[in-house]
Amino acid sequence: MSTIRNTLSILPKRYASAAAASKATAESSKSAPLPKESVRVSKVGLGVQIATLENHSPVTRVAAVVNSGTRDETSHESGASHALRIFSSLATRNYSKFGLSRTLNQIGAELTVTSGREHTTYLLESTRNNLSRGIDILAEVISRPELRPWEMDNAHARLEFDLDVYDEKPELRINDMIHRASFRSGLSQSLYAPRYNLHHLDSDLLQTFRARAFTSNRLTLAGLGIQHEDLIRFADLFRLPQVAATFARQPSKFISTELREENASELVHVALAAEGASLGTKDALASAIVSHAFGTGGPRIKYSAGASRLERSVLALSSQPAAVSSFNINYSDSGLFGFHLVAASKDVGKVVTGLRNEVLKASQTGLTAEEIKKAKNSLKMFLALSLENSQNLLAQIASNPENANVSTNLNEVFNAVDAVSDADINSFLKRVASSKQSLAAIGDLTELPRLVDLN
Repeated sequence: MSTIRNTLSILPKRYASAAAASKATAESSKSAPLPKESVRVSKVGLGVQIATLENHSPVTRVAAVVNSGTRDETSHESGASHALRIFSSLATRNYSKFGLSRTLNQIGAELTVTSGREHTTYLLESTRNNLSRGIDILAEVISRPELRPWEMDNAHARLEFDLDVYDEKPELRINDMIHRASFRSGLSQSLYAPRYNLHHLDSDLLQTFRARAFTSNRLTLAGLGIQHEDLIRFADLFRLPQVAATFARQPSKFISTELREENASELVHVALAAEGASLGTKDALASAIVSHAFGTGGPRIKYSAGASRLERSVLALSSQPAAVSSFNINYSDSGLFGFHLVAASKDVGKVVTGLRNEVLKASQTGLTAEEIKKAKNSLKMFLALSLENSQNLLAQIASNPENANVSTNLNEVFNAVDAVSDADINSFLKRVASSKQSLAAIGDLTELPRLVDLN
């Protein structure tokens, strides 16, 4: 807050006449409020999808989302998505590395790149009056990267740094491990490049991967705070190759295995999961409601012991402080529903067994009407807060443009949550509780039961 005050204090003071003029302008604008607009969707060129929502914000956000991620890598391409994310700041055909940085700094814009298992997102945030220069940079980075070997060699230190951070964070590794334990291919791929493959991630390999996975029909341009016609005009700057005949996303089959990383840490991370719901299915909302019924992490009152079903029943079994939460991850053709717990090594066996027993008990008796009502209210609050964030709103529009006017309308979203029946919710819970589980664990696992015993 003090930083904001200090920044505002250096702004030039206005005279009374200027203040009066500003007040008159503000009053005149009140008589003509800006209209609320809906999401507009178009397809241009070779299948590029355009989706915009004009919210009349002074800041424009444009996301170029490619339907490609780590699940699309072959075995010898492992880490390609991670490498492309790191090397996104390198020279393009028309800009040097320094030129990219200088131009973005001159216009006060930000460009961030994120990659997941199914999508890679290039996000530009800029004021409206500098948008055209920012879009030019965005199009260059996604369409015309040079990936010069000598620049990549210099940037490899950043890849190594990312992996050093990854190695120090068990909460990141446990996420990758539960995916490897749960899927045979595709979704089992790590979000981080394996160290053994770093020397294979050269310019030729990355360009080959891009040519196959980064095609025009897999590109969505989503804009927030921009006119639809303007983004259609800017779309001509994005030049990706046509559909690659060799590209075919393979389905990921769920398997029940366990991965255990033994070390001397007395703090043990455990993830236990079953196959969840895929996006677009009737169980997608039911899985989210069940997750909120068990608790999605962290007490609602700071420093309290927590009041979720899992926190009340499971954490009481631990002699030391512990944490437990559910997670629900939905992909295009599959999903994961499970639990992440952190406990002392001497308590982890009791806590995991208690967690498994509590889930089985809940599936047999069913969640009560009161528990389901609380879970629905919790999910509604989570979705409402998520859509208040501009980046989350843009991601929601980009993920499903045709349905964006419904998925971004809170009244419609709340109605959809309320429409999920108690029977559907308990049916999903019974299915995941009776399914075989996958397990991942990191730490001193002496007291942790084997998966076969939990199943």
